[in-house]
Amino acid sequence: MTPDAPGQYLPRLDHSFFHDEMRPHLGAVLLKSRLLQPEQLDDALSQQQGSGQRLGEILIERGWLFPQDLARGLATQYGIDYVNIQHVSVDLRAAACLDSDTGLRLSAVPVRFRGDGDLLVAVADPTSAGLAEVQAAIVASIRVAPLLADVLDKIIGAFGPITSIARSIIL
Repeated sequence: MTPDAPGQYLPRLDHSFFHDEMRPHLGAVLLKSRLLQPEQLDDALSQQQGSGQRLGEILIERGWLFPQDLARGLATQYGIDYVNIQHVSVDLRAAACLDSDTGLRLSAVPVRFRGDGDLLVAVADPTSAGLAEVQAAIVASIRVAPLLADVLDKIIGAFGPITSIARSIIL
């Protein structure tokens, strides 16, 4: 059978994580968590070549992952917190630590203070160079957690006026 026959795939040699790597590949994380089948990863990686799309975008576009599954996989890949914003309230004191214009531009919103005093900041892209700017704009030490850009935009849009008021009261 050829690999081009419908429903037939040549298995990839390896989708695993090698211990000398800085972090696991996203595909390996998703396979290990059983959110994805090897054939799906192979198809998505093939589509990714030359398309300029990110792997997660392709997986969501094809309906193989839910956005929150991608965020959870990214958190695992980078060894950072995962925030399910549907189950976590945004602390107004935390949100007031970053002005809404900066948060919208950098797709970041402070969510809450952690037990160790660090500020948990939800970001659209935990790999972004803009993280340094987020850290510079916030006085506290931060920890990041991935959250989808459209969800962040809604939160920032809703909290923008509130954070301005909170900043004037709290700070």
